[in-house]
Amino acid sequence: MPQTHIRPDVVALLADVDWHGRRDEPPHRRDGRPFTLAEQRLLSTITPEEGAAARQQIRRENEWLDEVDAMRDDFVALVRRYLARLPKNAVVADAIQIMTDEDYAEYERLVPIVTAQDTLEYRATHGNSTEHLTGPTED
Repeated sequence: MPQTHIRPDVVALLADVDWHGRRDEPPHRRDGRPFTLAEQRLLSTITPEEGAAARQQIRRENEWLDEVDAMRDDFVALVRRYLARLPKNAVVADAIQIMTDEDYAEYERLVPIVTAQDTLEYRATHGNSTEHLTGPTED
């Protein structure tokens, strides 16, 4: 069976297409920017394997965003639980002061994740490692 060559640049471009745009307009990126003519030409050369790889990438990105959304919900619930015990004009710093050690550790774990601007910023800060979430492993 011949081995197919998947071009990462094509997969990245394909994964960035806004599929909800109008069909009578040239394709554009999810952030609204149009693709250049060269990029449009490159997109017209996709192979089935590259299309499958782009779909997998989009699925992984959506799963990650779902995980981040769930962590944001957990973060808000954690902070609200403590804010509910405080006077109406209390702020998050006040809630932190009365957190248990366990809840404060959870707060510290979640805060860099839920405050990151987007997945790319988070990945740029932490890479693909999960050690920052779980702590170093012992050999």
